[in-house]
Amino acid sequence: MLLQWAGQHFERTDVVYVDTHIDDMLIADGRSPQEAEKSVKRTLKDLRRRLRRSLESVSEHGERFRVRSLSEIQETPEYRAARESTDRAFLEDGDFATVCEEMVRAVVMNRPGEGVGISAEHLRAGLDYVLAEAPLFADSPGVFSVPSSVLCYHIPTPVSTFLAHRETGFQAAQGQAYVVVRPQELADAA
Repeated sequence: MLLQWAGQHFERTDVVYVDTHIDDMLIADGRSPQEAEKSVKRTLKDLRRRLRRSLESVSEHGERFRVRSLSEIQETPEYRAARESTDRAFLEDGDFATVCEEMVRAVVMNRPGEGVGISAEHLRAGLDYVLAEAPLFADSPGVFSVPSSVLCYHIPTPVSTFLAHRETGFQAAQGQAYVVVRPQELADAA
């Protein structure tokens, strides 16, 4: 359904699924490295299956969709340049660093489980995850070598809100836009 919507609204769609740092968060939750690895493999297998089915539903426009894992994108020079910029901003711009940490806290506090709280391991694992995604929030036009890009995400995030409204200091690249996309029944409930 989401890909059908994207096919109607965008000339080209890059679907990026996160396959990095998931195990670190599970380990921080108390799972063994072996349990975390098995869980991540199952989760990613299911995610890839659902992505394949979604792509089949838009087969008439299939050439307009490109699906890649974050680990694959991380290998590109465009991503690495954007990552260098976001990493530098995290170290030099206290406001950006604070927003990244707020995003980690928001995600960790809303994860399923017993509400263990946020340990140092959670914060480290979460920051690794957020900083891996940050180039997509800050400069998806640069990462995908296009003049403009709309990052579609399932929830509003502290990082996208911060970058969308920042007028000085570290800010979103020219041509970067954001939209929150959710199924109609969830949007109606919000």
